[in-house]
Parts: sequence; C-alpha cells; structure tokens
Amino acid sequence: MASRGDAGRYGSRMMSSPARLLEHARSSEGRKQLRYLGVSVVFVPVGQILIQVLARVLGSYTRASLLSAAILTLPNFLANKYLVWKVSSKNNLRTQVLVFWVGAMLGVSLATGFTYLVEQMTLDSSALVQSVAVFFAQLAGFGVVWVGRYLVLDRWLFKVVHHGEEPDPDEIDELHHDFPI
Repeated sequence: MASRGDAGRYGSRMMSSPARLLEHARSSEGRKQLRYLGVSVVFVPVGQILIQVLARVLGSYTRASLLSAAILTLPNFLANKYLVWKVSSKNNLRTQVLVFWVGAMLGVSLATGFTYLVEQMTLDSSALVQSVAVFFAQLAGFGVVWVGRYLVLDRWLFKVVHHGEEPDPDEIDELHHDFPI
C-alpha cells in the first residue's frame, strides 16, 4: 500500500503532467512530433477516402488499399521529409526514398492483410458495414507501423538535421556507411 508521502509524490507528478506535455510540445522534438502527427492527420483521411472510392471502381477493398498506397507513398515521403524533418538536402535521396518505401510497404501490407480478412468476413454485410470495418482495419494496420516508422525516420534516416542545421560532410559520410546504397 502506498504511503501518504507516495500519494503526494504521485499526485504532484500527475498534476505537473499537462505542464510537462505542454513544455515538450514547445520543444524542438515536440514540435517535430506534432508536425509528424499533422502530416498523418492529412494523409490518413485522404488515404481512407481514396480507398473507399477505389473500392467502388475496382470492386475490391484489398486492391484499393494497394493502389491507394502506391498513389500516396511519394507525396507522404515528401511531406515528411520537407515539413516534418525539414530536410532540404538531396544527398542520399535514393536511400531515403527506399527506406521510406519499405516502411510504407510494411504498413500497407499489414493494413491490406487486415483489410482482406475484414473484407472476407463482411461479404454478406451491407456496404456501410463493410466500409466501416475496412476503415478500422486500415487504421489498425497503419497505426501499428506508424510509431515504428517515426522511430526509423527520426533515429536513423533523418537523424542529422534534428535542429534544422545541415549535416557536415563527415555526418553525411557516416550515414552512407549506416545503410550502403
């Protein structure tokens, strides 16, 4: 059982939590995370609308999911590179695109797998029920990969420009050795 001192300590931690969140949101790292969230807030609805429209045209949510990802991967990469991490250098662009594409394909594979399962399970359901089920399957699939992709992009792919400064030649050389492409 917690002592009275523990309760006070935990209570004060909880009381300062919103203040710490606000402080973090104002930090360089917090602003970057909010930008990442902002890009996702744009691309998730666009992707979901595209999937719903393409499913009507193609007759399959699974095919629509794959085509939607093919259409949106490059704009999503560019938004993350230029808006979230504010990387303007064209150095190592092939590696950046490849790593982002692999992450996108992991996300679309998981989301499409979920979509296929839901599509099969809801074959006898109304179009509305199937659309809603696909929406949640897509969110679950991409949500799992979303956090992992942020960590890969932040800790590895765009790591040298965290504070807006351009990398020096030694840092660029170090990145080329991290992933030799």
